[in-house]
Amino acid sequence: MRQAGSRSAVHDAVRKLCASPGLIAASGTRQSVYARHIRGIVFGGMDGILTTFALLAAAEGTSQTSSSLTLVIGFSTVLADALSMAAGEYLSSKAENELAGGLPDPSEPGPLEKGGAMFLAFTLFGSMPLIGYVISALASRSAGLAASSPSSFAISIAITACTLFALGTLKSQFGAGVWWAAGLEVTGIGSVAASVAYFTAMLIDKVVGT
Repeated sequence: MRQAGSRSAVHDAVRKLCASPGLIAASGTRQSVYARHIRGIVFGGMDGILTTFALLAAAEGTSQTSSSLTLVIGFSTVLADALSMAAGEYLSSKAENELAGGLPDPSEPGPLEKGGAMFLAFTLFGSMPLIGYVISALASRSAGLAASSPSSFAISIAITACTLFALGTLKSQFGAGVWWAAGLEVTGIGSVAASVAYFTAMLIDKVVGT
């Protein structure tokens, strides 16, 4: 229940941040493929990376998980949520076309195209926080040592922060705002989401943990 509530809060925050009309900026009458999918890329990417990092922070805040279990849960969650987001984007886009009388805007991508872009963005960015755990596991295995969860999480924090900042900078290129301010804004949202997940898990672990 706690994890579902955390994911819902992150999802709502991302949707509000990405709902600005200025986010989908056109250059001329014909947009590039990249510009046509910028909303799905930013929305799916931010939702993916924040959801995954909040999950890792929650796992780090409790003593009940290991690095290997965190990786299994992390990757399975990314794929499941990516499929869910892609399906939601496809169905909502299809419903919009039906409400428009079956005559979609020719400048807009089709429902299947939107769903595919959402899936790819969510999977790619959602996997970024897990890279720290993969790197730590490979390094530990080559050295004949057990993977260290704190060191894995530290690497994940650095990778996630850089990715969030880059995503915020990308967002600013298709809307109003200064690039560094947009980068800090997105990074700050990720930090708040991760902090809430971390300290909530730590508190519950202390109360009900064995």
